[in-house]
Parts: sequence; structure tokens; C-alpha cells
Amino acid sequence: MTLKRQLRFFRLFEILDQACLRSELLVSFSPWSCHRFIHTTFGRRRLTKFKPVDDLYTNPVHRLQPMVQVPIIADNDTCFKPSREEMERAAMMFEVQGKKQKFEFMGSYPNPYIMPKQDVPEVAFIGKSNVGKSSILEAMFAQIPDIEVKTSKRLGHTKLMNVFNVDNLFHLIDMPGYGYNMPDHFTTSVEAYLKSRRNLLRVFMLIDATSGPDGFDHIAINMMEEMSVPYVMVLTKIDLAKPSILIRSVLSVIKFRDESRADSCFPQPFLVSSMNGEGLAFLQSFIAYITGNLKIESLL
Repeated sequence: MTLKRQLRFFRLFEILDQACLRSELLVSFSPWSCHRFIHTTFGRRRLTKFKPVDDLYTNPVHRLQPMVQVPIIADNDTCFKPSREEMERAAMMFEVQGKKQKFEFMGSYPNPYIMPKQDVPEVAFIGKSNVGKSSILEAMFAQIPDIEVKTSKRLGHTKLMNVFNVDNLFHLIDMPGYGYNMPDHFTTSVEAYLKSRRNLLRVFMLIDATSGPDGFDHIAINMMEEMSVPYVMVLTKIDLAKPSILIRSVLSVIKFRDESRADSCFPQPFLVSSMNGEGLAFLQSFIAYITGNLKIESLL
């Protein structure tokens, strides 16, 4: 790229920065600034279609609850209730605050035996092909220029286990998708990882909110139960689902959990959108809490 063309690109992004600062969608105190629209990587800048909701520090279930007369999630299943301040602190953990911090993509691995062995907690994201695993991680790392999460609309794009280091506090693992076009080595990679990884604290089972859990999800959940791997169900793409569809998907997840006696499942499902950030800080606060990096006052 010539110098003249580079200057045109940078001028374009200066204009975008100014436009975003004037936007009424962004509140001044929110860390979700205009820079979250532009993911900077070495040698290029990539524009993302990210339009944040009015309030990023809420549980998405709260906006759905007034639409029904009975609790969507029973009170005894809603044990995780971080405050707004706690969610803000969790979100800040996924941002570069100083030069000594270390955020990096550590590599892609076909089996757990050659993965990095460090004494830090791990959390893994798994789900059906094209459920939005990589998109969720991309949204989480939007403020970290050195990390680029590869995403694709093609089913089964993620073929290996991708490891991300979050400031040496914990690792996030992007697992290959199951179902359509899943890799032939799924058993020797994913199942072997779930069985052997001692530092694994929780698996985030991602389910498409527009359709709810299907047969592939039921098989994956049964696999978790057989291995006694702690997991939590997360509904993705909530920005694409109508409120009635979203409520139905939440209830179907809870019904399946109860009928299958999912002992290893965290009782409270999470809702998240990688497009507008709704529920992302709430999910980040749960990750920070289970990895021992955030105290939740209501749980003390």
C-alpha cells in the first residue's frame, strides 16, 4: 500500500472517530468508546459493525422479565448478581491498562498434550458450528489491538483449539464447533481436552438464541454430564431474536436442564450479543469471578 493510500485510510478513521464521539449511542463514562468500532492490528485497521446498546452493564433477562408475569429464571437459580461497578471492573480486565500487561494469542493446537502448560485457570467456549463462539471472543478482545480473533460465516471455520492469554490471569480457549463440518479429530482434540485439562474451571456451552437448543446441543451437553465437566449455557445472537423467541429459548434451555438432571450445569443461563455488546460485561464478570479475579459482594 502506497503512502498516499495509507494517509487516506487514516484520514477516514479520523473522521469515523469524530463521528462516533458525537454519537448519542455512546455514553461518556462507558469504556465502550469509538475505538471498539475499530480493531487495530499490525499493518491494518479493521472496521467492525458494532452498535452498542444504551446500557452495557445489565443482565439481558431484566429487559425481558416485564413481558411475562412469572419469573423467567427462578429466584433460587439466579444466584449471580454482580453490581454495575463490578461489571465495569470485569470489563476493564479485557482492556490494556498499562505496558506491563500481557494479552496474546498463544497458538492453535490439535490436541491438549501440546498446549501451553501454565499454572493459570482456563475457561473454554464450545458450541455448534456458526453459533458465534469466535464472534463473542472478538467482542471481548475488541479493546486489545494485539489480539485478532479470526471469524467466518462458513460453518466449522474453527478447526483447532485456539488459546488466548488474558494478562497471565487466565486463558480463554476457542474450541472447534460440533455438528456440521466439524473436524475429524474432534474426539482426539476436544474430548481429550475436556477429560485431561486440570486447569479447566468451566466450559461455556453456546446455544443459538434464535432457534434454541437442538439435537447436537443435547449430545454435547450429555457429553459434559458424562465427563462431569462444569459448564454454563450461554444464549448467543440475542440481538437477532425477537423477545418472544428469546424468552422461549431461555425457557427451553431451563426445561432441558431440569429434564436431563444436569448436575454439572450452572443453574443460571447467560444471554449475550457480540453485535451490540448486550450481556457481554455480565458474562465477563462471571469469567472474572470464577477465575478468582473479581469479588462479588452479593456472594460473600
